[in-house]
Amino acid sequence: MKPAKPTKDTLSHSYILQITLDLIDQKGLEHFTMRKLGQQMGVSPMAVYRYFPNQGALFDGLVERIWQQAFSYQPNDVSAKWQTQVVTLMKQFRQTLLLHPNILPLMSTHPVVTKKQFNFIEKILQNLQKNGLEIKTTTVFLINSLTVYTLGFVWAEAVEPQFGGQPNLELIQELQSHSPLMHDLLQSLQSGDYTSEQQFLLGIKAILRGWPTNKKAVI
Repeated sequence: MKPAKPTKDTLSHSYILQITLDLIDQKGLEHFTMRKLGQQMGVSPMAVYRYFPNQGALFDGLVERIWQQAFSYQPNDVSAKWQTQVVTLMKQFRQTLLLHPNILPLMSTHPVVTKKQFNFIEKILQNLQKNGLEIKTTTVFLINSLTVYTLGFVWAEAVEPQFGGQPNLELIQELQSHSPLMHDLLQSLQSGDYTSEQQFLLGIKAILRGWPTNKKAVI
């Protein structure tokens, strides 16, 4: 639900970030400006600069907000294996991104930079560590692989192709009729046996199965 419009004296970080997200959801990132943000809230753009020194800081705050929305959860079983909890986290990350596909360019290009983001990640890792995750020198890169995979999957899932990119059904049928290999490869795409979420989870679980660990991963 959209928060109540504040007066000039009650303008807040939270409200500004929510309206920023609403504007990007509606118009797209490429059409966002600080001037339009001020107009949407009925205040001068200078009022926004009292809370965010520039547009970069505003976008960093918005990325922080999306991460918090995606990963604020209480697992049903706090003793669940860390791999199971990571699957839940990545599912929620995907679902949050699908709600805000226009935010994908920001999420893909803005790494974790704020103190709140680092503190938030630390709490998540502490919980995963309690349930078996071993923190190694490579852990940060493996976590990055999970997030990049999820972002890329949602890009392909939610962003419509422009100027081409549409499947040629006649070509697919031709390939299948002349090649048993291509028939088997493409059949699963045509059968609809796997939902988008199931396809997504196949990739997440494949990454986790290959995660270096001293203990056998059970997913």
